[in-house]
Amino acid sequence: MRTPREYYQKKPIVYTFELDTCPDCRGRLNIAYTSGTKTVQTMGGVISIAHRPRYCPNASCGRPAAKCISARWQHIAPRYCTYGYDVIAQIGWQRQMQHQHFEAIQQALQSHLQISEAEVRLLYHERYLPLLACHERQYLEELQVVAEQTGLLLSMDGLAPEGGEAQLWVVRELQLGLTLRSGWLSQQDQETFVHFLQPIADLGLRVKAVLSDKQRGLEPAIPVVFPSAKRTISRTPLRQWLRKTRR
Repeated sequence: MRTPREYYQKKPIVYTFELDTCPDCRGRLNIAYTSGTKTVQTMGGVISIAHRPRYCPNASCGRPAAKCISARWQHIAPRYCTYGYDVIAQIGWQRQMQHQHFEAIQQALQSHLQISEAEVRLLYHERYLPLLACHERQYLEELQVVAEQTGLLLSMDGLAPEGGEAQLWVVRELQLGLTLRSGWLSQQDQETFVHFLQPIADLGLRVKAVLSDKQRGLEPAIPVVFPSAKRTISRTPLRQWLRKTRR
């Protein structure tokens, strides 16, 4: 009889918002609170995560009490979902690109995590397709308010499914936690990233800073699309973390 896999990780990984200083007044950011622990199944194993948002305590600053959520925490899994984005990307790749049936996808995932065929189907329809369609763009009015008050803080990262050459790239706003753009990119050169990010710039919203992995093609693309934005490299990219969990 097979020994059941351990589902819960005892010690949670706590992610703190990546910037130490305020993008506006350059003062030190304070930790707002520590969230509750959430257990997530990823392609690399089961983890428990929590996050610590930060805010600027300076009352005269342009972003009073605006809480900023960790980019790394948001890149692991959707809110209120116990499966990682890497699992969702894998399901989307096998279903959309390889035209696999849900039963075959569930069987392929069984060696990595505990998931039923019904859950695979639900993740595809309720998580992957809305992510690809960027359904959260309906909150444009909220984005406009944040852009005017404090400026948008964007984060972006890519996920490469096992057996897939393309990467699923996602761009989020860290103060609202909204997905602004996502899509499969088969190349990661400057021209590709400029084309991918330009629709966000076309919205005419002020972008204060961009947090991302140190990607060769992405680095020169950001100042082209967002010339006034501050460029920040995430200290622990999700792809590096996933590689560590597989060792």
